[in-house]
Amino acid sequence: MLSVTTYASQLQTLNNIKRSQSAFSDLSNQVATGVKSNDLSDYGGTDAGRIVNSRQQVTRLEAYNKAIDIVTPELKAYNLQLSRMDKLASTVSEALQGQGTYDAEDESQIGSTIDAALSELTSLLNERLGGRYLWSGGNYDTAPVSDLSQLPDLAAADPFAETASPDLPDYYTAAPGSDATAWREASFSPEPGKTVTYGQVASDPAIQRLVYGLQMAKSAFAAASAAPDDTAAQTAWRSFRDQAVTELSAARTGLQGLTTDVAIDLTAVTDSGKANDAMINIFKDEEGGIVDIDTAEAGVKLTQIQNQLQATYSIVASLADTSLVKFL
Repeated sequence: MLSVTTYASQLQTLNNIKRSQSAFSDLSNQVATGVKSNDLSDYGGTDAGRIVNSRQQVTRLEAYNKAIDIVTPELKAYNLQLSRMDKLASTVSEALQGQGTYDAEDESQIGSTIDAALSELTSLLNERLGGRYLWSGGNYDTAPVSDLSQLPDLAAADPFAETASPDLPDYYTAAPGSDATAWREASFSPEPGKTVTYGQVASDPAIQRLVYGLQMAKSAFAAASAAPDDTAAQTAWRSFRDQAVTELSAARTGLQGLTTDVAIDLTAVTDSGKANDAMINIFKDEEGGIVDIDTAEAGVKLTQIQNQLQATYSIVASLADTSLVKFL
């Protein structure tokens, strides 16, 4: 009777050990990971579906935020470049206004200022970021403008005439001709259901006017120096200079409008990023409400199971000591 009873007790004890070991393993993983289980099959169908949906939504929103991270530096670059363009227009305009009459001796200094402005504007409009020309519209892999300091002198001090899409202004690399792609402003979706058209193009009327104003300023010296006498030179100078100042002033107004557009776009994508982050937190909280556990509580249970196992091991040792083997 003793051996049979002992054997039955041993079987029961072994089953208890297996259950305790399984519980010990589960609790150990919970304490280590902070979640009930990494296996979705351990959750009910409804909870498993909610977990999958939350993870998919988080992945989608994080993708929107990655796009925002790419576009934000471009918007900041546009803002800096437009500010610099405005400064170029202001500098040349002030230099022209400070030159009340044509003086060939001053031509070199002011002319150098104009040439430097045209060269810097060329560099700004051909700026690249992330392998893309920022001002090329849809032709993002092609520099939009050639060396603006090499533009020909204007024959007359005519008012600015805007070039409209799909035609290209004369300073554009692909001009003369037309290219609607050059006018296509970049856009993207910073959050579900929202599109932001944030790109700027070198063919924009404000840029056209800036180039024309600088070109007009440069042409003032050529027109004056080509005049047959001083009176004609002064007349030509004032005509070209005054028109250049007018165009540069109008260009600055246009540039400030573009700067406002960029600021609005930057605010829009920043707000979208915040909205995405808020939704990500909501979905993560939803998943957390299903899978997260109290690690302190799980730790207490783990200690209890560990103590139970130690006690069970002691019982097994005791039963083995009183088994039939001892009496043979």
